[in-house]
Amino acid sequence: MKLETPFTSMAATLVALSLLALSTPAQLHAAEIQGTVFDSSMAPIPGAQVAAFNDVGVIVSQITDDRGHFDFNVSPVYENYRLRVSAPGFQPVTVAAGASNIVLQLAPVADSVRVEGSAIDVPAGQQGTSVSTITSAEIRERNEAQPFDLMRDLPGMVFAQGGARGSVADLFVRGGTSSYNLVELNGIPINSFYYGGLFDFSQLPSDFISEIDVARGPQSAVYGSYAISSVVNFVTRSPENGPALDFVAEGGTHGENRIGLSGSFLVHGWGLAASGSSLLTNGPVQNSDYRNDNLFLSGEHRWFTQSLFVFGNFNSNDVGEPGPYGSNPAGLFPGLDLISRSKNNTPVAGLHYQDDFTDDIRLDITGGFNLNNSFYISPFGGSFNKDIRSFGDARGTFRIGRYWTMAAGFAFSREEMRNSFVTDTGLNGFLLGRDNEGIYIDNHFAFLGKLFINAGAREELFETGRIPGDADNFPPRPDFPSRDYSRLSPRISGAYMFDPYLRLHASYATGIRPPGGSDIAFTNNPNLRPERTQSYDLGIEQRVSNEFSLDETWFRNQYRDQIVSLGGSLSALSQFYSDNLARSRAEGLEISARYRPLSWISATANYMWLETDVLSLKGGTGLVQQFFSLGQPLLREPKQSGSAVLNVHFSKVDVNLSGYFRGHDLDVEPNYGAFAGLFRAAGFVSTGINVNYRLRGNLTLYANLRNALDRHYEEIYGYPAPFLNVVTGVKWSLARAR
Repeated sequence: MKLETPFTSMAATLVALSLLALSTPAQLHAAEIQGTVFDSSMAPIPGAQVAAFNDVGVIVSQITDDRGHFDFNVSPVYENYRLRVSAPGFQPVTVAAGASNIVLQLAPVADSVRVEGSAIDVPAGQQGTSVSTITSAEIRERNEAQPFDLMRDLPGMVFAQGGARGSVADLFVRGGTSSYNLVELNGIPINSFYYGGLFDFSQLPSDFISEIDVARGPQSAVYGSYAISSVVNFVTRSPENGPALDFVAEGGTHGENRIGLSGSFLVHGWGLAASGSSLLTNGPVQNSDYRNDNLFLSGEHRWFTQSLFVFGNFNSNDVGEPGPYGSNPAGLFPGLDLISRSKNNTPVAGLHYQDDFTDDIRLDITGGFNLNNSFYISPFGGSFNKDIRSFGDARGTFRIGRYWTMAAGFAFSREEMRNSFVTDTGLNGFLLGRDNEGIYIDNHFAFLGKLFINAGAREELFETGRIPGDADNFPPRPDFPSRDYSRLSPRISGAYMFDPYLRLHASYATGIRPPGGSDIAFTNNPNLRPERTQSYDLGIEQRVSNEFSLDETWFRNQYRDQIVSLGGSLSALSQFYSDNLARSRAEGLEISARYRPLSWISATANYMWLETDVLSLKGGTGLVQQFFSLGQPLLREPKQSGSAVLNVHFSKVDVNLSGYFRGHDLDVEPNYGAFAGLFRAAGFVSTGINVNYRLRGNLTLYANLRNALDRHYEEIYGYPAPFLNVVTGVKWSLARAR
């Protein structure tokens, strides 16, 4: 079904603005803002974030270089702006625009100049939403080839990977399922439509990523579909950060080798960033080899009060799938699968245009395109899936008064998919698509530097075309007529600073996830409802001393109409079925601690206690009752999980000691899924040691030891994680902190 939407005119606007950007002369008389960020001993702080901002948001930002220096231009058209400076382990400060030597005091806190969780640029300390940031310096120092291995250390987050490097890695946040996380690349959604919002974190390399922003809890009031449990935004390398060049080469156990080259520069308002990387490994058993290649290119231009950022990324991977050769409780494992393989080619492109008409009015326009072209080879033959998404967002930000800033916008997304197994009765494939349109508003109130409130809502309209029936499906699918429906998602959050050492934060929000392509294709229920959540959290962040801080957050999520997909592996192709599970809940406590006694040593620790259970089975039309019972915990949601990281920086040596643990959880039989029964999966502990030694200048040798205790464990039941493995490498950087 083709729908007439405002996207057509918005696309024309994007093209016109792009042409305008290319034809407008660069700013000739910009004010140069430069200086150095120091700690209290007057030692420079590399990797600090420095941002020029006004009442409608960040104008330009930069990461300080290895000497703690920043140097960027701001148009003289801006009349009122300040500098906001933050760095991990230091107290953030706001200073006048003319400040050149900025001193940060040591503190056990983490903040950022802007993060996810609001349509307005609001730093983490002024949000009621729970937010976290992984900085560029941490990504470069930890030597992890894939960023999700760093995200394991964030509070409230549980990853489940089905085996070795390249195996599917799912994210579960605060009791939400793996399809409850909106994932973005530079603000462009990259979730799978066929898999109902699922994103495989194992396919994204670290080399082209500069920052990872995470907002936990429902964010549909700002971001719309799929943002039920969290929003994860991967920010790529930016020309804004000035000259940077990085080279890395490593090798290790299981025949793993990796090579990457990345760089960026900015000259007279014109900038370019690029990255290329390749990762290969043989894997621990036959047919567990993996290949990932990634190419990234971005360009940026700033003139007067305008900026245009464009980027493109191409990711290609190929991974063997030997099957669940670990736990085999029902004796159904037939032996290693030496045939099955999964291949993906994923191009993503996007742009962001920004214009500050005045110091009180800003326009942001974002547009992008994402394609996931996957092919699966099994003993039964080949199959494919193609996910296609176009996206556009137009937003205005307005300073209404001294205490009030408002953002309002319109977003459009077209999701489409084709799949070998999604056919009509005549076995003819067809394009299954849906249009999502959202109108949203977000308000930020700031009173006397102590009370901060965000309040907003988003009305989402879903338009799905007619879907032909399939009499041979399991269960048989009747013809589904075209269907339109809408949902409203409100949100309010707030933070109150009792003093610089005590902060109270709280939020209430709802989230929405519409049925995905496979949910619609494998059901006989034409009225399959979108999933909804209603969530609350309340927390206290306290600086117990100048060295130690503690953040305790209680949360409760109530899920309605969860879409449950029941079935096994592709060895039983007919065994798929989706339906609504009426109600369930997740409730828990999230505790985060930071300790920073000296400038060269720091430690963080996170713990989550989680209770989940099924509250009601009413509303299901078929097989839901066979696999779920009242009071049963949700699948792959451990009662306990946590992590700890110790960082030591001394002279030429940087050491990171990390540990992660997960308690037992409920999982499905690994060969045939829920149809073969549910089983209790054991908990585990995994530790790691990463060491960097700077030979000379910015030439560094490193070694990264994973699963250092050589533990046998399974993040997903039946799929073993690799035993002790190590990689060693060499890296050179023009600016390590960037």
